[in-house]
Amino acid sequence: MSSPLRSLQAWSLLTLRGTRSLLSGLRYRALVGVIGFAYALGAMVFGGMLYIPSTPLREGWFFYVYPSGPGASWTYPAILAGSPYFQVDLPLVSGILMTLTAAGVGLGMSLGILLGARLIRRRREGLVGPTLLGSAAGLTPAMIALVTLGACCSTTAAATAGISLAAQSSGTSPAAALANAWYLGVFQVAVVYVALVAQEQLLRVYGFLLDRSNVGSPSPDIGTATPPPLGWRGVGSAALRIVLVTAGLTWSLSMFTGWFTTAPWRASALVWSGWILQHQVPGVLAVLVALFPAGALAFWGKLPRGWSALALRGVLVASGLSLLTWMPAPLSRAGVAALGNELLGFWHFPAAWGAVAPPALGVVGLSLRWAFQFALLGVVAMATGIAPKATLKPLLRSSAIGPAAMARVVAREPVHPLSDSG
Repeated sequence: MSSPLRSLQAWSLLTLRGTRSLLSGLRYRALVGVIGFAYALGAMVFGGMLYIPSTPLREGWFFYVYPSGPGASWTYPAILAGSPYFQVDLPLVSGILMTLTAAGVGLGMSLGILLGARLIRRRREGLVGPTLLGSAAGLTPAMIALVTLGACCSTTAAATAGISLAAQSSGTSPAAALANAWYLGVFQVAVVYVALVAQEQLLRVYGFLLDRSNVGSPSPDIGTATPPPLGWRGVGSAALRIVLVTAGLTWSLSMFTGWFTTAPWRASALVWSGWILQHQVPGVLAVLVALFPAGALAFWGKLPRGWSALALRGVLVASGLSLLTWMPAPLSRAGVAALGNELLGFWHFPAAWGAVAPPALGVVGLSLRWAFQFALLGVVAMATGIAPKATLKPLLRSSAIGPAAMARVVAREPVHPLSDSG
């Protein structure tokens, strides 16, 4: 398959072409709209953006747009509208992020319902396993989004768990996250989108069960329409991919928590270098290799040898070392801290030694942060830079393209990094 066609498939994957194609019918579009509207309505109610009084108010109909005002700048412009029966206080940024999240929830829930209905009809063919897997994966984006329901500006107990989860996985406090509610909206949108991309890949594996040629079918290199059964090694590979996606996404998003105290346009070149090298490089790498292991392995297999390849490997190794080791005091004070710096801070060593106080996440939260966001991502980044093929091959055990089939693909043609069937 030619590289332009592979690039087209990657774009199709990122734009959720299979999901949108399956839900193109009028009734499914209506289902997406109903679910998305219900989610948005619930988010507005739980988030305090929509107030419905128990008895009609004395105010008449009104509609105002506030370009600026007291409070954080990101809350403006804001819309204030209402009637005797409801009142809406909607910041523009929160409204846009909530709409995107609701659209993703509508797509995920609707596809889950469609997959479940169609695959249950085919149980007579002995496809119970794919049925359950397809239905569960179809509901994944909605379940993730519902965990943080109302996180935009909620103070209710229903949303506290979601706010705490988003805050702790990003190394900040729930109070700081609530004071910068735009971040919670960005967090929701990113998580739901990555879940939808993973769901789109599921369609590429099980799309043949739906009798829809435009959804996607397994690669001819697999040799069979049914993905290979998972043994213990395959289950471990799948678990590792899930952990990598979770750790990589939350670590990449945690860069934006630095904007709570340092505006991005005021950050120095050193701070920006730390944000990119320590957060974006290992975080994005982990998400990509977990979602597209075959494409990532093929990319490294066909990467021409030269200065560009050496530079890319050097950046990955430097990124991994910047998380795993220790940074001197001038760098740690600027926010470029490694695992060693936080460990020194935890043990109350002086700042002159490079010690940095870790976030107040508790013993469990800090253990997860150090084990997965520092150690795991650091090891994966460094190992990928040193031996990319050996590092990525274990991830193929839970992919629709196995290691043997992938070797044939790498030997014949280049594959776009985002072109993956597993």
